[in-house]
Amino acid sequence: MKRAFTFLFIFTLAASVVFGIIFGFGWNAFDTLFSNKDGLAEGSEWIEKTFSLKGLTEYISENPEHVSVVSYNVNNPDSGIFYNEHTPRTMGTLQNLLLLIEYEKQVEEGKIDPTILVDPDDVRMHAIPEVSEGAFDAVIKNIKPQEQDFIVLDSLVAAMIENSDVAISDWLWFKLGEKNLRELMKTLKLEETDLPIPIGGLYMSNQPNIVSFKDGETSAIEYAEEYAKQNVWGIRVREEFGENRLGISFIDERNALNTFPKTDPLEFTALMASVYKDEVISENVSQRVKEKLGWVNNSEKVIANFSEYGAIYDNRMGLLSGVDFGTSVYDDHTSIQSVFFDSLQVGFYIHMSANHMQEDFQQRLIWDPALFETTKNAISSNE
Repeated sequence: MKRAFTFLFIFTLAASVVFGIIFGFGWNAFDTLFSNKDGLAEGSEWIEKTFSLKGLTEYISENPEHVSVVSYNVNNPDSGIFYNEHTPRTMGTLQNLLLLIEYEKQVEEGKIDPTILVDPDDVRMHAIPEVSEGAFDAVIKNIKPQEQDFIVLDSLVAAMIENSDVAISDWLWFKLGEKNLRELMKTLKLEETDLPIPIGGLYMSNQPNIVSFKDGETSAIEYAEEYAKQNVWGIRVREEFGENRLGISFIDERNALNTFPKTDPLEFTALMASVYKDEVISENVSQRVKEKLGWVNNSEKVIANFSEYGAIYDNRMGLLSGVDFGTSVYDDHTSIQSVFFDSLQVGFYIHMSANHMQEDFQQRLIWDPALFETTKNAISSNE
């Protein structure tokens, strides 16, 4: 009976999440859920145990293959948490931090005018039906001034950071240029972090019915570039996603994270530390990056617990992650962090996502010393 109740809870929870985030109401949503019942059962044993953050620390300590946590006081890093800090983890849209740095760098160099107007329809060419198109349309509706057809570039980039938007990210990737991004990786001395790749192209690479549309092997970059042209091939890809989305199960979608660019959690956290200390590219670039990372300061919870806070989060099937900095109002210490819940069990991922557990955990890890010690003790006891 208990197992049946747990499965029913997961199924109901999954339905609400899938309806709200991916599919919308309709028969296809029900069909998708039933065809993914095995995935929805994954990690069900942890759901009842993790309705508290203390329970989540137990999951972290007992599932090291799925979790990395780096959290330290910027003035006393040796006393921090370093858990699987060198295990390669999926970047997802955390790679937008790198795009943001390159964008602000090119603004400073005069290569990009942040005040230029952008036609949202040009960016929408990178949006994929049933994957990123709906989210992009919602973002544009939220930021576009009434009775205006165009958006200021700087506002578009800020929206990308706040919403972890894939379509804007892919559009900006091509505007910045692959060569410049490769040079940035060298400048930042990121030896254990992969080059950011258009995420839409990665999704196309994992759609089994799409590879056959072109002869030979095609990289995610080439897929994304061709798709945005909306030529015959691009139109066929759009139709395929509209009819079948990824055409794979939730489990396969989670497993596809293996094809995404990776980063070293400690290296990525150190990058955020450099941003915080105004040491990335220049003081002006660092401060402009921090300004856009501060989008979270419109949250009452953040305002109540931090005198300053900045972050990027990601949330996609099997992946919940974030990189942030924050100064606690309670003792005025500043922490730098990265937290990766990577390749999670599908059912457990949906539970965490629906309850915003990763963001809550990451923020409280800074301002709540009891949670910090509980996490550190849980990790230490397991080790």
